[in-house]
Amino acid sequence: MEPFRFYECTALVRMTGRKASDLIEFAEIVRNVSPAAIFHHMHQYFLKPHIILPQYPNDFAIWVANALEDKILAERLANLNPFEFTNMEDIRREILRIITEHLKEYPAPRPVIKGKEFFFNEGITLVVETGFTAGNLEEFLRALKEVHTSSIYFHFYEARLRLGKELDDFSRFFEDCGDALCRDIALKIRSLDPYMYTTEMLRRKLIEIVEASLQ
Repeated sequence: MEPFRFYECTALVRMTGRKASDLIEFAEIVRNVSPAAIFHHMHQYFLKPHIILPQYPNDFAIWVANALEDKILAERLANLNPFEFTNMEDIRREILRIITEHLKEYPAPRPVIKGKEFFFNEGITLVVETGFTAGNLEEFLRALKEVHTSSIYFHFYEARLRLGKELDDFSRFFEDCGDALCRDIALKIRSLDPYMYTTEMLRRKLIEIVEASLQ
């Protein structure tokens, strides 16, 4: 087996020049904006450091709650787990479905004041080597404890969707090792719901799984 190579990443933001001042305009832009913009606003929120899970874990829900002051729609958008989807187009359709169903029950919120519009951006991910590699469980555990949280994000969150993988890099690595212990680790990692953790919380869960396997 090739050693696992840990990478970390940082996100550069590129402005699209598109903005929405009301919910109808917002939905129309969501319908046509690039997949990179959907990804940025739904996923890269998890790249930002958080001590606890935020109430609204994506940029769309935050804007709806704070600018449009529609808490019900914000909760519905916050409950959208992007890691249940394997591509951006399915997430786009789900966002539009949630908004459409909401507008059947409630009137559209009033437009926001100037300066409170939602500005659509795209994220450009820059990936670099960390210098950490792991050829066994002890080395893997040591690297988990040392790497930047952006490495956890890259291998566990971003790998699933941006790179078109159904599994995260960690569980795929252990799955490919072949022996029973590694397969058990892979199953335990795969059972973790990324939507329920911050990256630091997730690091601790991964460490617990690997440490338990070494006992």
